[in-house]
Amino acid sequence: MADSKPGPSLRPVPETDEAETTLLSSHVSRRDGYTRMPSDGAIDISSFEHRLSPSPDQGLGISSFSSTPRRPISRVPVGSKTSSPVSPRSYHGLMSSPQETQHDERQARTPDMGDSPTFESPVDSPKGTRTSSRLRKWFSGTWSKAAPPAYDMAEQQSPNFSRPPPQRDEETALRLGDRDGMGEHSSHPSPADDDDANEQCDKPLHERYRQVPNYCSSTKDVHKRRVSWLSVSILTLSVYSTALSCLWFIIAIVQPRWGRAISTNGGIAPATASVVCTLFAKTIEMSFVTVFISFLGQVLSRRAFVKKSRGMTLAEMTMRNWVIQPGSLITHWETIPYAGVTFLGVISLAATVAATFYTTASEAMITPKIKFGGWEHKVLEGHVRSQYANPLYVNTVCATPLRDNDPAEAGGSCLDVQYSGQSYRNLLSFMRTWDEIYANGTSTEDKLSDRPVGTTLLYDNTTMTSAWIESEFGDPAASFEDHGRIINNVTLAMPHPGVYEAAINPVNAILQPDDLSDVGEYTIRASVVSPSVNVLCVNMEKKELAPLIYTAWPNADTSPTGVGDQLIGSDNWRDDVPNMAKDEWLNRTVVDEIFKWGPEYKRRPPVFQLYPADFNMVANATHAAPASEWDQPARDALYLLAKSSALESYTLCELRSWVSPWCSTHFSISGIAGAHLKAHCEDKEDPDSYVKSYSDITWSLANRDWANVADQWRLSMDLNGGTYNNNASNARILTQLVLGQHKLNPLMPSIAEALAVLSSSTLTIASLSTPFVHYWEYPKSILASPGALQPFNASLRTQEYTSSHTFAWHNIFYLVLFFVFAINVFCLGYLLARSGLVTDYTEPQNLFALAVNSPPSTQLGGDCGGGPGSRALVVPWRVGYARSENHYFFEEASDRPFKGKWSRPHARSSETLEGCFRSTRVKELYGIGMESAPMAS
Repeated sequence: MADSKPGPSLRPVPETDEAETTLLSSHVSRRDGYTRMPSDGAIDISSFEHRLSPSPDQGLGISSFSSTPRRPISRVPVGSKTSSPVSPRSYHGLMSSPQETQHDERQARTPDMGDSPTFESPVDSPKGTRTSSRLRKWFSGTWSKAAPPAYDMAEQQSPNFSRPPPQRDEETALRLGDRDGMGEHSSHPSPADDDDANEQCDKPLHERYRQVPNYCSSTKDVHKRRVSWLSVSILTLSVYSTALSCLWFIIAIVQPRWGRAISTNGGIAPATASVVCTLFAKTIEMSFVTVFISFLGQVLSRRAFVKKSRGMTLAEMTMRNWVIQPGSLITHWETIPYAGVTFLGVISLAATVAATFYTTASEAMITPKIKFGGWEHKVLEGHVRSQYANPLYVNTVCATPLRDNDPAEAGGSCLDVQYSGQSYRNLLSFMRTWDEIYANGTSTEDKLSDRPVGTTLLYDNTTMTSAWIESEFGDPAASFEDHGRIINNVTLAMPHPGVYEAAINPVNAILQPDDLSDVGEYTIRASVVSPSVNVLCVNMEKKELAPLIYTAWPNADTSPTGVGDQLIGSDNWRDDVPNMAKDEWLNRTVVDEIFKWGPEYKRRPPVFQLYPADFNMVANATHAAPASEWDQPARDALYLLAKSSALESYTLCELRSWVSPWCSTHFSISGIAGAHLKAHCEDKEDPDSYVKSYSDITWSLANRDWANVADQWRLSMDLNGGTYNNNASNARILTQLVLGQHKLNPLMPSIAEALAVLSSSTLTIASLSTPFVHYWEYPKSILASPGALQPFNASLRTQEYTSSHTFAWHNIFYLVLFFVFAINVFCLGYLLARSGLVTDYTEPQNLFALAVNSPPSTQLGGDCGGGPGSRALVVPWRVGYARSENHYFFEEASDRPFKGKWSRPHARSSETLEGCFRSTRVKELYGIGMESAPMAS
């Protein structure tokens, strides 16, 4: 068939029978005046029958058809089972081609592609095959210099209603989404209509691929100067991202503590700081992604411009998607083996991971969170007003509003209530612990240092836990071997309450829990003295006690008490006791060595009014201070005499107090758990022990003022109630704890332990606002409020809002922060080394504009429908340039892929053989026979 003359060709259109339809047609019910256009995607363009294309002056295959008589068809209502009339259809010039005469016979021929890679003929339908001449026209890589066809706009815009539209069968309509309507009956397309429809749709494609793109002379240069907005904005983002990612990485390494700069009561609120950090982290992430995508596009685009380079591949172009859409690493994993093993691929993968987890890494490593710091040695200061156990000061500071009404006794009465309340609370708490041990019945602890200790409360909100010290003297078995009698000797040390005052003192600038959203905490290990009480109880027979009992003296003024044969001294019995004199040491006893009485110790023994009855206690009420010129110590002890109903013997107890150098005070406070003071004693490895600060201290002397404090305490407890046999509950409890054997009961406390705990309240009250050292260094005995600041050594571990991680496994985020910083530096260096930017052809809009203005390529044969396959991903591409036309276009950088199995000579991909019709099921739906024509060699 010869080429037609210029101008539109008018050809008759054959009458279409209802039994015969074109490709993809069926009887369907349609709305009046509307017909769905046939899908161009259903056309197999891999082979066509040899036909002559219209000459260029015909336009893009625009044809006009003469009117053809049509069979009148009555309108059928919508929903009727009878086929409705088809609506007129416009054959737009770009979507149609003139009808041509059908050939009766078709043959499959091997396309002659010239220098192009060898293609196997696709499997043809039984309707016929296309000739190779059409393929040579479609995929020719050379554009002719002929002028483009003239477009007749009037003709192009005039709809042609001369041919009825094709219809689809029911199954194809369902598959292709045609929801306009479906009929009950379907028919098979005729061969003639099949070829005519293909020719109609393919004509614009043929004409388009033969034209020189003189309509696409580039209006903009591919190079962008450094002063252009795009270059400046990307460079600015690069500098910003690099600077902040560097700062973030440094902060993560240094882990700064923000102190009061980020706290509840000062500086920036913690919630605000968290939001600000997250905001900056997000800006770093966004700017990093923007800069890296630009860097990646510049590298690939510049490579594509270089003629001798291998160009860029589709797999490399998709690397930008990894960073933007990390999920594409899963959905399009097939690009990883080709692009991920290159240098750019490795950097892209690292950038993908870093960008994905950067905000998470910032939250874990940078966002301020409450965290403990390390132990730091620091000198703290606290106010002191009086020396330890000053009875006048203790009386003065007891809180009572009755001082004006009762100035003489208001302070003492206040102390009595305070002593009794705290003492009973301490004893009950101690006995509760032992009750649990007794109920369990499995304890075997008979070593003093391992037995339960007492607790007390400071300001009703801080628990103070004591500790047993000098436990080498607390073994009854060892004492029995030395002295042949049962001796119960214990020493209890309490933490210094002044550490609490120092901790909350603003002068030390320690963040309190309420500064840290009421959940903060800190710990102090203070190198200070610890107030201690020693209780020494010795079991003695009645006759051994006679030198100390008034009613047992000769010529004593006594009277019966009515309790057995018990006698009591007269009200003036104290007058019969020898007066204090320089050489008067009172009676000698068999226990002088144990209690250290006599002239060699310059200490005098106690004198009691009577022998107590069972379950009762009496206290020593005779005391007088020696004259100053005698050079003798004043009274330093309180003595109690108890009688257990289980023993015939009596128990004499001595209570003394001093400040111990063998301890350190540990203070911890938490907004959740509260405050706690603890005495940590006799630990040779403790660097905060007070003895480490004053190594010359070996043994503490008993405090003489404490005896006066203790005397006030025993009055509040009525420990002398045995003189009138009051059978007090406290005495009843204590007397039942007397040791009957020379060992500690593992299920029961001893009397010495209970007395130590009971009297621990005096240690707490007597040490408030007292020195942290073992001496008093001020001229006055009581200083005005608030007192003098006294320093002491301490180890401090505090919580602050810190830019740091909280778990060890968070260290992995260091890699994320480092990768972002390192890649930012690399990208910034690259951008600074270039004079500007080039058009980024990896960006979708630029890629699309270049691709649609580029000639077709056999390298992507068969990939027009389902997308590029594995072979197409590694085809190298370059950006070509036609100088005369000022036109840019894609061209193959090689005649085969640069890597993989397709890089070998004569290798070809099976993916290009069948083009769009690779599925047998699709062939059936499209009406294409299953028989394959012989494949040409």
